[in-house]
Amino acid sequence: MQITKAEMEIMEVVWENGARMTTKEIAEKLPDKKVTTLLTLAGRLIDKGALHSIKLGRSHAHEYWAAISKAEYQKIQTQSFMETIHNGSAKSLISALFQDEKLTKKDIDELRDFINREADGLD
Repeated sequence: MQITKAEMEIMEVVWENGARMTTKEIAEKLPDKKVTTLLTLAGRLIDKGALHSIKLGRSHAHEYWAAISKAEYQKIQTQSFMETIHNGSAKSLISALFQDEKLTKKDIDELRDFINREADGLD
C-alpha cells in the first residue's frame, strides 16, 4: 500500500484525531484543500484499504475512520523499503544508517538498548 503525500495529509489528520471524522471536520483541519479534492483523495484511500467510510444522509458528507493504524502503516512501509532497497537485510538497513555519520552517540545507545531488549525476548 503506497499512500501519496496528499493522501498522507488526510491520514495524519484522521490518525491524530483517533476517532471517526466527517468530511467537514477533515476540511477544517486542511483548509488549503477543496472539499472535492478531499473526497477524491479519501476515495483513493478507501480503495487502498487505508480508510473506511459511511455516507451521511443524502449529501456528499461522509464519516471516515482509519482502517490501518499509523504504526501498522509504518511497519508495512519499513518492510517494503527493506525488501526493495536492502534485499530484505536488516543488517544492510542499519549499516546504511551508520554511513555518513547521521546517527548520534545517543541514537546508537538507544538502538543498542533496543536490540538487547529484543534479543532478550527471543530466549
